[in-house]
Amino acid sequence: MAFQDRFDFPGTSAGRRRFLMTALAGGLTVAHAPRMFAGSDFWNKEDPSAWTEEEIGMLTSKSPWARAAVPTFKGADDPTGASGHRTGMRIASETVIVRWESAQPILDALKAALSPDFAGHYVVSVTNLPGSEAPRRGRGGEMPPDDVLDRMQGGATLHAKGKDAAEAGVARRSRIGSVLFGFSKDYLRLTPGDRDIVFKLDTGQLVLSAKFDAKDMNYRGKLAV
Repeated sequence: MAFQDRFDFPGTSAGRRRFLMTALAGGLTVAHAPRMFAGSDFWNKEDPSAWTEEEIGMLTSKSPWARAAVPTFKGADDPTGASGHRTGMRIASETVIVRWESAQPILDALKAALSPDFAGHYVVSVTNLPGSEAPRRGRGGEMPPDDVLDRMQGGATLHAKGKDAAEAGVARRSRIGSVLFGFSKDYLRLTPGDRDIVFKLDTGQLVLSAKFDAKDMNYRGKLAV
């Protein structure tokens, strides 16, 4: 399946697609997460074919593989282009979701393959990031250089406690505006014993981070990253 179709959901109704797109954008489903995850790890108890839309929404927006993050603006320039945001102020107008796209439960939930560009990589996505919009086409229809994407790739790192950080070797955009970062497994080998696995994005204008724990990222008896 092509990368551009990563967030299409074949065989589903329009209502299901709207629900999952809302979940991917980190909307209402995040607010309901405590009720869903109270003492439940359905992903290890049920076959993916039995997962409900709400469960899929929870898995992809707040779970061991998906975390909410709040960006902090560091410079005078606000990448959102909005007024009223001061330097260094933590922005919570939208929920930014950081998610392990390469983790098997996420792949099973979305029923879509990653781009071949990400082979041999851990893949982490960021959704709803302020100022991450793709550049518009020029007057002749050509796409200008994507300087924003290049800057984000240069500022994305992944590391685990006691191990050197890996820099993003690949960065791509999705159809819904998410940015996917690939980190080579040759430079960072994650194990079930790893703690404080941190994804960090520092663009020079804003910084955000999300922390994960390998002991929680267990899927069918294996580490799923």
